Amino acid sequence: MKKLSLLLTALVAFLTFHSVAFAEIKTSSLAIAKTQSSGKLPKQCQQMFQKADKLIADAEKQPGTHTQIKQMKSKLTATKQQILKLDTPMQEKSCDKGLTALNQLEKKS
Repeated sequence: MKKLSLLLTALVAFLTFHSVAFAEIKTSSLAIAKTQSSGKLPKQCQQMFQKADKLIADAEKQPGTHTQIKQMKSKLTATKQQILKLDTPMQEKSCDKGLTALNQLEKKS
């Protein structure tokens, strides 16, 4: 339970950080290029979201975590929407970082 609680806390922090980072990217001059929307996420983004979805699903099964679940789902949905607005190279870079962070969180807990 303690392991999952630490992982959930880290996941919320991770999703919050990415939401802020994507908001900054969106407004920066580096993101002026028109977003290419192929409708398909890069492999690393699919893996990152599957891992985050699994962590949230596992958390739902644990007592005492239900107060955080709604917030995590909301942040994950917002992160997904923000990633979809990025061009493919930026999606790949962002999801590589996110996947690395989630893998490190799993190893630490």
